[in-house]
Amino acid sequence: MARSISEIKNSMTSAFVSNTAIKNWYGLTDTETFEDQFSIVSFENIFFDILALIAWTLESIFDVHKKETADLILNQKVPNLYWYRNLALSFQYGFNYDPVKREFINGSATDDQILASKVIKYAAVTRTKVGNDILISMKVATDENGEIVPVSDNIGLAFTGFIERAQAAGDNIEVVNFLPDILKIDFKICYDPLILLGDGSRIQDGTFPVQEAIKVFLKNLPFNGELSVQKLEAAILNVEGVLDLQNLQVQSRWIVPGVGYGAFQPIAISKIPTSGYFKIDDWSGIQYIIYNPS
Repeated sequence: MARSISEIKNSMTSAFVSNTAIKNWYGLTDTETFEDQFSIVSFENIFFDILALIAWTLESIFDVHKKETADLILNQKVPNLYWYRNLALSFQYGFNYDPVKREFINGSATDDQILASKVIKYAAVTRTKVGNDILISMKVATDENGEIVPVSDNIGLAFTGFIERAQAAGDNIEVVNFLPDILKIDFKICYDPLILLGDGSRIQDGTFPVQEAIKVFLKNLPFNGELSVQKLEAAILNVEGVLDLQNLQVQSRWIVPGVGYGAFQPIAISKIPTSGYFKIDDWSGIQYIIYNPS
C-alpha cells in the first residue's frame, strides 16, 4: 500500500538532516528537525515536496498495477465457484452473449444501458455432493426498493439460458431464484416502561425499535450468509429499552421446488437460508413483558 506523501517526505528529510556532510554544509544541529531548520518556502522544502509527490504517485501506480494483476489472476477463466459468482453478476438482461469470447455483445449501448441490464445484484455459489455427482447451486436475487427479491420469471428464464451457454462442459448447475426463507421468531422481551410501551413501540416517536433492529440485522447479513441465533439475540439486547429476553423458539421455512413453502423447522444454533436471504412477515411471536425477578 502506498505511503502517504507526508510519510515519504519525512523519511527523506530525516535521512537528509542526519547525513554528516549535509550537517556540515548547512550547519545543522541534531536536536532540530528538518521543519525546524528549513523554511516552508525554502528551495530544499519545495524540492522534497516535489520528490515526495513523485514517489507517492509511483507507489500508487504500483498499487493499482498490483491490484489489476491480482484481479486478472483471480478472475482468470477457470470455472471455480468464485468465477461462477462473477459470471452470474456479469449477466446482462436483453443482450446477446458470445460463448467463444465469453462476453456480452454490447454494440452501441451506452454505459447507463449496460449498467441497467445488470439485474443480478446478489449471487452465491456453493458446491455439494449428491450421491456420486457434484451439484453446483447458484443462488441469485435482485434489489427492489432496498429489499432483496427474486428476479422476475422472464429474467430468470433468460439467466438460466445464459448460464447454460457460459458454464463449463460437464458442470451440473442448479439456479436458485426463490422467494425468501421466512423467519419466525418467538421471543419474550423484558422491556423498560420508561422507554417502550407494551406493544414494543418507543414512547418518544411511536416506532418499533426491536423490529427495526431485527430488520437491520437481517439486511446486514451477507447474501447466503449464516444467521446466528446468538448474534440475533445480541442485536435485540442492544436496543434501548430492552432489558432482557427469553428465546422461546426461532424457526424458518423455505421454498421446496414443486411444492412451495414447507413447514417451519427450528433453528438451534444457526442457519444458511435456502434462498440466500431471510424475511419476517409475522411479528406476533414477539411478546413484551414486565419482569420482576424474585
